[in-house]
Amino acid sequence: MSAMDIDQDLAAVLADLRETVDNADIAQVLYQLEDYYERKLWNQLAISLEELYSIPESKQGDLRAQIFTRFLAQFQNKLNPIKVVDLLLQSFDEPSTCLQKLGELEQLLVGELTKKLSSRRVENTESAIADDEAIVYVRLQIARYALLMNDRSRAEEILEAASEKFDTTLQNEYSLKINAAFYLTKCQNYKIRENYNLFYTNGLLYLSSLDTPLFPEERLAFCHDLCIAALLGDKIYNFGELILHDILTTIAAPESEYFWLYNLIQTLNAGQLEKFTEWLKEAFTRSPQLAHHKQFLHEKIVIMSLLELISTKLSSDKKILFAEICSITGTAADNVEFLIIKCFSLGLIKGFINQIEQVLVVTWLQPRILNLDQVKTLYNHVVNWNQKVEKLTAEVRADGGTVWAGV
Repeated sequence: MSAMDIDQDLAAVLADLRETVDNADIAQVLYQLEDYYERKLWNQLAISLEELYSIPESKQGDLRAQIFTRFLAQFQNKLNPIKVVDLLLQSFDEPSTCLQKLGELEQLLVGELTKKLSSRRVENTESAIADDEAIVYVRLQIARYALLMNDRSRAEEILEAASEKFDTTLQNEYSLKINAAFYLTKCQNYKIRENYNLFYTNGLLYLSSLDTPLFPEERLAFCHDLCIAALLGDKIYNFGELILHDILTTIAAPESEYFWLYNLIQTLNAGQLEKFTEWLKEAFTRSPQLAHHKQFLHEKIVIMSLLELISTKLSSDKKILFAEICSITGTAADNVEFLIIKCFSLGLIKGFINQIEQVLVVTWLQPRILNLDQVKTLYNHVVNWNQKVEKLTAEVRADGGTVWAGV
């Protein structure tokens, strides 16, 4: 078939699609697509396709699938392959169809890149293909949809190969978009495996890699999953990055369906045992996942309440009686040492136990984000310290006379 015949066929395809739509905006963009295609203005054509897909009515029926299959697929090698992948994912609803189409696109991209590299006489073409940004991106999307289809072995094989490119250096050569795709796919895998620690870590990396804002429904869902991971991660006791990130504002309003989750994070971070326990009652009615980890959540808030107790002590007197720990955390007397050792093992505090006097002596406390009340407590500590310094200065001046420097 000649190029002219292809052009005529694509013009006929667009004319046919225009007859099936009632939306004037969509019809106008379809005319633009025909014009840009005839003039071979590929960049403008890609922008018009994105404009078309941004119209909510384009989701109705199979219009997007028709555009991708009958129109875009005929000249996709002229467009940015990463944009082609994005348009593909928006064109089909069924994960199985997306996975199939992504596999076909991967084969096409590999074939085209192989020819290009061969013509340039590039050595080790296999490695060059594996490192190509578009190939990496389409394979990460294949992994993501393989997870949706419960093909974890295929997904994890792709992620393992990609990890060498992303995890070995602090700054890799790929764009933010590719990095975001990598961390999102890892999050999806860790969510399935219920690895809350790694989901939380990679979730924060995903948010830091985003080059465009999430849609409201995506933002809400990811905020929910990230908060759940923060609560259930057995190595997560510092919630600073989450609390400071604006994604948490998604559920901060009282009218939010996850307002209870917002309060769980805030009260846990503050070590507020009673308030956290109250919010847990509502959480258990809304989240079977949290209800299943009732005992662990109790243990976690006990640890956080101990850390809060330690932070309220003056730096010069971080000695805490076992009896006080029992009173504040609700821990039985014979379990206090176990609680302290748990904090030592998690790297949350450093110090030692005086078993004879039943005292915990703390020499270091893991830094963490403070709420307003905690900041006020810290301020009072500073004021107290300043008063002691001024008192000591006055005593030295009185006793030392001219020996005191500056007098």
